[in-house]
Amino acid sequence: MDRFVLFFIRLIMITVGFIVASLAAGIALALLTRIVTPPEATELSNAGFDRWLIVAAIAFSSLTGYVAFIPAMIVILYGEFTSRRDWLFYAIAGGLIAAVAPLILTMIRDTGQPSDIEFLAMSLAAGMIGGLAYWLVSGRNAGNWLPSNR
Repeated sequence: MDRFVLFFIRLIMITVGFIVASLAAGIALALLTRIVTPPEATELSNAGFDRWLIVAAIAFSSLTGYVAFIPAMIVILYGEFTSRRDWLFYAIAGGLIAAVAPLILTMIRDTGQPSDIEFLAMSLAAGMIGGLAYWLVSGRNAGNWLPSNR
């Protein structure tokens, strides 16, 4: 019964970690699109917290959670079964997932032109922030539920 409780708690922590990672990546995307877009780059003082930022953070959070779910679960399962606990693994994996997902969506839509380089850079940064947020919540304890080899 003790192993079942550990496994159940670990599943809850993985779920909470993914939700926090999606929220962090969505908030990062909302802030980056608000600050980095060329028309507003000269007016950083006007990039405050307003209703647009809250709505954009919620929309980007749900979008990142939807797009990154399957690849993130593959990375999370790999991290759990290999007991990967380093922050760099999750940051790089989050960045790669966030950078490759728009390219795959562009290929599926068949528009013929790749995504803007600014959006790719913003999504890469947001994915890395999401990966670090997952590591803070759940990735630091990856594989704790596995039996020890001692």
